[in-house]
Amino acid sequence: MHFFKNLINKFKEPMSKHDRKRFIIEGFLGAILFGSLMGALKFFILTTNFAYISILTFIIFYTFMTRRLYKSFSFYHIWYSILAVFFVLLGDYFISVFGHMLLSYYQTATISLAVFNPIPYYRFLYDWPADVMTIIMNIISIITYLFICVLTYIQMKR
Repeated sequence: MHFFKNLINKFKEPMSKHDRKRFIIEGFLGAILFGSLMGALKFFILTTNFAYISILTFIIFYTFMTRRLYKSFSFYHIWYSILAVFFVLLGDYFISVFGHMLLSYYQTATISLAVFNPIPYYRFLYDWPADVMTIIMNIISIITYLFICVLTYIQMKR
């Protein structure tokens, strides 16, 4: 019970309007613009023989976003950690969207609005066939996303 009281009190702490505005603007711009840039880089890496290093695009994005967001406020508030997790996940979505958009344009010279559908990018959350390797990869993906979310939360708190 004490934990929940303490958590509720953290949400009630005052928050600077200037810091909040700057944090939200930098979060959205970083997620959309830098996420799209990393999606383009991921597309170019995937079309080479070095496709296995495409995970570096997310690591670069994650490092950029957490450092940038951490520098955008002067006093910590719990909402910054929660919003940082949201912006990192949003940026990951834009990495996938922009990479698939370029792939779609490269293959068919058209861009479909279907690339904005988030369901195929997070198939590991709901698609659990009887294949053991797919189940293992889904579990690894879920653990990785949980690890990244917790790490982002902690990075904002430091």
